[in-house]
Amino acid sequence: MKYIFALVSLSISSLIMSQSSEDLIPRDAVTVFTFNNVSLFKKVSMDELVKYAFMSEVQSELFDGSTHGKTLKDSGIDFEQKLNVFYGLHPDFEIAGFTFGIKNKDELFQVFDDFDKVETNLEGVEVYSSYFNHLIIRGNAAIVLRVDPSDEKVSTVTDSIWLARGYGYFYDSFEDDYDGEYDEDYELEINETDGLDDFDIAVPPDYSPQQNDIIEIEPENIPTNDSTATEDAILNKTYWELNDSINSALQLEYLDRIVRELIVEDKNLKKMDAKFANQLTHQSDGIFYLDNSRTVVNRNNLMQFEALFPELFNDMKDLYTGNVMLGDLNLNQHSIDLEFEANYGDQLGQIYSKLNSAKFDKNVLKYIHQNSTGFFTYNINMKEGYNQAYDIIIPILREEKDPRISSNVLMAELINEFVDTDALFDTYKGSMFGSFNGIKKVKTTRIEFYYDEETFEYGEKEIIGEEDMPVFTLGFSTNRSDIPDKVLKHFARMTSRFKNMGTYWMVEDAVLNSLPLYIINRNGLMIFTNDEDLAVNHANGYGKESLSGKRAKNAKNSKFMYGHFDWGVALSNLPREMFNTKQNEILDTMRGKTGVFELTSSKTTQNKTNFKLSYAFEGAYENAGKYVLDLVNSMYVLSK
Repeated sequence: MKYIFALVSLSISSLIMSQSSEDLIPRDAVTVFTFNNVSLFKKVSMDELVKYAFMSEVQSELFDGSTHGKTLKDSGIDFEQKLNVFYGLHPDFEIAGFTFGIKNKDELFQVFDDFDKVETNLEGVEVYSSYFNHLIIRGNAAIVLRVDPSDEKVSTVTDSIWLARGYGYFYDSFEDDYDGEYDEDYELEINETDGLDDFDIAVPPDYSPQQNDIIEIEPENIPTNDSTATEDAILNKTYWELNDSINSALQLEYLDRIVRELIVEDKNLKKMDAKFANQLTHQSDGIFYLDNSRTVVNRNNLMQFEALFPELFNDMKDLYTGNVMLGDLNLNQHSIDLEFEANYGDQLGQIYSKLNSAKFDKNVLKYIHQNSTGFFTYNINMKEGYNQAYDIIIPILREEKDPRISSNVLMAELINEFVDTDALFDTYKGSMFGSFNGIKKVKTTRIEFYYDEETFEYGEKEIIGEEDMPVFTLGFSTNRSDIPDKVLKHFARMTSRFKNMGTYWMVEDAVLNSLPLYIINRNGLMIFTNDEDLAVNHANGYGKESLSGKRAKNAKNSKFMYGHFDWGVALSNLPREMFNTKQNEILDTMRGKTGVFELTSSKTTQNKTNFKLSYAFEGAYENAGKYVLDLVNSMYVLSK
C-alpha cells in the first residue's frame, strides 16, 4: 500500500508545531514514536534530504512511479508538525498507523490517491478508505489508521452465530465430514438447510455493529440490525464466509468507536495520559512511549487467566499499573543518544529497588580484558528482591479462594520455611558479567552419516574441519564457592568428560560436540568460558591487562547495569569467509561508519530507573542526522 511508503519516507525524513497531529493519537495506543520535524530539519534540511540518491526511489513510490520533478516537499505534508507513529492494543482489537500535519491537501492526494471518500455526518471531518486502511482528516492534521479485530473476538462472534444456526461446533462438523486423507482440494461441504426449518435467527446485539452515524458504510453481505437483511446475509454463508463478514463488521464498529472518541468526545492519548503529554513537551529530536501495563493486560493470552481468576487478575493488574517507559532521542554532533526511564507503581517499585540494590563486585573486572570488543555487567540482589516480592505477592495470593492457588501458596510458604534461602542466594551473590572477545577459527570434529540406497549399507565417518567460533566468557559472583565445587566433583564422578585441571575445570566436547568448555571457580566468581587462554594462563584474572580506566569506572558507577560494545572492532574482525560477495560489499560500506555503543543505568528508586544508550562515532560529519543518512545512502547505492 502506498501509505506504507509514505510512512517510510516520513520516518526517513524525520531521522535525519499546528499542534493537532498529536491530538489524533488514539487513547488505545500503547507504543508511540514521535519525531520532532522542526528540530530534525535544523540538522538536515529538506533541500539536503531530497538530494540523497535513495530519496529518488522513495519519491517515485510516493508519486506513482513518476516524480515529474516532484520531491518530498511536494507531498502536501506539513513538516512543521510532528510525525507520530503508533501501535495500539485493546482486548478486542489492534490498531496501527501514524498522524501528521497537512500543508496542501491537493498535493497530499497525489500520495494517497488510492483512498476513496466516505460520507460522514461530522462537520469539518473528512474520511477516506482504501481496503483496510483509513485516512481521517480534521483541519490541518490527519491520521492514517488500520484496525484489526482480534482473532479470538472474531471467532467468538462467528461461533455464537454458527451455533445459533443449529450446526453445532464447526470443527466437530469438519471432523465428521473429513475422511482422514489429505487432499489439497478438499473443502468442507455443509447442507445449508439442515436444522433451519423451525429456526428464528437471533443475532446478539453485542455481536453485530450498531448503525454507524459517523462513517456510513454498508459493505455487501455484512450483518446489520435489520432482521430480514441479517437473515438473508447470514443464512447463505459458509463458516469461513461468515467469519470474514464478522471480521469486516467488527472493523467498522471499532473504527466507528475510535473516530467517536477522537472527534466527538475529544479523547486521545495526550489527554488520557499525563506522562505522555508531558513527554511531548520535550524539545528532543524524538520521543518514545511504551505503556507496559496495558500491553501486558490487554494481551489475549491472559484472557483464560482472567476468566479463571478474575480477582487475582485485577490484583496483578493493579500491581503492574504505572509501568510506563518514556524516552528522548537526540542526534548530536558525534553521537546518537537515547535517554529513557522506566516508571512503575509503588509496590512493583519496592521489589525493583530491592532487586537492584546489590553492590558492584570489582573482582569481575579482573576477568574482562582491556581490549575486549564488548562486555556487560549486571548487579542484582536476589535475596532482598525475593524477600520483598514474597512480602507483597504472597498476601495477595492468600486472598484467593481457588484451591489451586491456595495449594501453590502453601507450597511456597513451606519452601520458604524449610529451604536455606541464605545458602541459596549466597551461591549467587549478585554481580554478573559477560564479555565477547571476537571470533577465532577452531578445529572441530563432527560425525557425518551416510547411506547407500543400492546396497542398503549405512555408516558414519568423522569429519575434521574448521569453524568460526565467538570467544565468550560468562560469570557471576558467589559467597559459597563450595557449593559449585560439590556439583563439579559430582559430575566428575559421573562422567570422564569433567576434568579437574587444578586452577580450572574442563568439560570435553561441550561446544559443538568437539570443543571444551572451561569453568573457573576462584576469587569469589564462577566463570564459564570457551577461551582456553583465559583458563590456562589467566585463571586468577588478566592482571595488568584487565579492564581499567574510564570504561572500568563507568561500569562501577553504572549501578545495576552497564554495557559496552565496539561495533567497529567487531565488524573489522568478522571473517570475510562468513559472508557472500554481496554481503561483504555491504559490510565494507559500513566499516568506515561504525562506532561504540554504551549503556548506563541510574540507581533504582521506588518509582523509576533511568537509562542512557549512546552510540558514539567518529568522522567528518556535521551531526548524527547526516551520519545516519550517509550510511543509508551508501547501502542503497550499493544495492542498486
